[in-house]
Amino acid sequence: MNKHLAKNSLWRYIPLLLILPLSGLAELASLYSVQALLPKLSEVYNIPLNQVGLILSAEVGFLAFAMLFSGSLSDRFGRKKIIVYSLLAGGILTLLCATTSSWHVLVFYRALLGIAVSGITAAVTVYITEEVSPALAGIITGYFIFGNSLGSMSGRVLATLMMEHISVESIFCFFSTVLLLMALLVFIFLPASKNFSAAPSLNLTKMLKGGKEHFTNSKISACFMIGFIIFGSFTSAFNFLAFHLHGEPYHLPYSLIALIPISFSLTFFAAPFSAKMAMRYGSMNTLSLLLIMMLCGALITFISPSLPIFILGIICFSVAFFSSHSTLLTWVSSHAPHAKGQATALYLLCYYAGGAIIGYLNGFVFAAMGWNAVAISIMSLLAIGLLLSRYLHITERKASEIGIMNMS
Repeated sequence: MNKHLAKNSLWRYIPLLLILPLSGLAELASLYSVQALLPKLSEVYNIPLNQVGLILSAEVGFLAFAMLFSGSLSDRFGRKKIIVYSLLAGGILTLLCATTSSWHVLVFYRALLGIAVSGITAAVTVYITEEVSPALAGIITGYFIFGNSLGSMSGRVLATLMMEHISVESIFCFFSTVLLLMALLVFIFLPASKNFSAAPSLNLTKMLKGGKEHFTNSKISACFMIGFIIFGSFTSAFNFLAFHLHGEPYHLPYSLIALIPISFSLTFFAAPFSAKMAMRYGSMNTLSLLLIMMLCGALITFISPSLPIFILGIICFSVAFFSSHSTLLTWVSSHAPHAKGQATALYLLCYYAGGAIIGYLNGFVFAAMGWNAVAISIMSLLAIGLLLSRYLHITERKASEIGIMNMS
């Protein structure tokens, strides 16, 4: 495809380029607003430092569990319908969070929120695969991930800035409104699927069999593990970044710490660029480079006492993370031989499970030994992810060579 045709084709997808990133923005903003509120929630509800992260682990953990079913639901009932209902249910549950003064009930509502919004990313990714030409699918997925990064950024930034002026209940009401408005916009403006074929039924045995086939496919299952690692690493870093920078030796106010996630907006350039690099040099080569960037970013925070250099390391780490996620999503969706919605959902299950499990466990590491111990934990995990990406590259190259030999 020449550049002129690619440009003309891209214009056809303008509604997708606007609506899909915005849906990801609304989802992630609502989910990760609570991460910025952890210091405030610890204070308001009198929750210990090593336990307050449970609320984020609850919503992310139940989101991961719901991924077992959300992909299959989108295969059965359609991509657009699942996106709209997920946003609508998320808005209602976020509003309920504003009505309770009980910590346990709040954790319960956030867990239900994770279940409610589980269908969005799985349905969106497969919608793109089905409705967008292969030459542009990776680029549009990159912009969707940019919407996710913008949501993660805006959720944290807005929640941090608002908590100094309004109550936690009012913050929940604000994010509820965002989700409900986005559900309306998706319903009105997202084009109906043209290439979707509904699965005949929701057969649990067939779902489990299909899931087993995805997990036994090394091209897919290795990505599941890498997703587990990268999101667990990212969640660990941002669960405790505010605590670290607010304390010794930096003493930064929360209003300044809130500005750090603005760097996520760099994903607007980085994610589509990494998609183009993947098309040119191979997905796993690109992923390996991105994982090395994450490693370097974490290493900088470990070795540098300088605040500007520390923040530079966090920015490098964050931008490479979102681009890695975009690359993995595209790989899984394109390499799944069947039930692409289920394959994407299983990747996201492992991805969010990593955030819930690793993020929670590193809370004990941070409480006992501080930031440097968390950085070592993150670097060790990313090294494993890097080895897996090289394994996938070698496997793919051998498969290509065998295919060429068979053709000749």
